[in-house]
Amino acid sequence: MHPAGNAVVLDDARRLVQGYVDHYNNIRLNSATGYITPKDMLAGRLHEIHAECDRKLETARKQRQIRRQQAA
Repeated sequence: MHPAGNAVVLDDARRLVQGYVDHYNNIRLNSATGYITPKDMLAGRLHEIHAECDRKLETARKQRQIRRQQAA
């Protein structure tokens, strides 16, 4: 294999690994941490994120109740 080819392969491997690590830490929701990203868990946002989810669920419940009442 050509020596320059090794650098390309190594750069590609580094790019792929970095992409995986970025996705895992910043995008992927982890069930072990309450379905938040590791980045948010380390930043201490667990309660803030769960409170926001609870608020959204309550809003959806109220909207669903209104739609059901209007349909009846």
